[in-house]
Amino acid sequence: MPPKPKWPWITLIVLQTMQFFTLLPWLMMAGLAVMAFDAPGSTKMWQPWAFVLAIWSYPLWLLLAGAASWLLLKFGWRKSALALSAVFTLPMPAMMLFVF
Repeated sequence: MPPKPKWPWITLIVLQTMQFFTLLPWLMMAGLAVMAFDAPGSTKMWQPWAFVLAIWSYPLWLLLAGAASWLLLKFGWRKSALALSAVFTLPMPAMMLFVF
């Protein structure tokens, strides 16, 4: 049996390190997300709650995607594992590059 290639492991580690560093700007945005409730009566509307929940759930999505990626890699689905990890990793750095 040929040895398993190391590049998927390395790529997943790099992608998840990038995910970790996206938590720094997320922390600031999570604090600012509560400003959705500034308008009078906004606590009774569903849209601010959905917005804040979406912002605050970002680390949970990263954890779930990371666990699923490692499970997919364990079962031999290398391309699916890397695609799932990339889908949750690359949008935030791309947005930050676009903004800056």
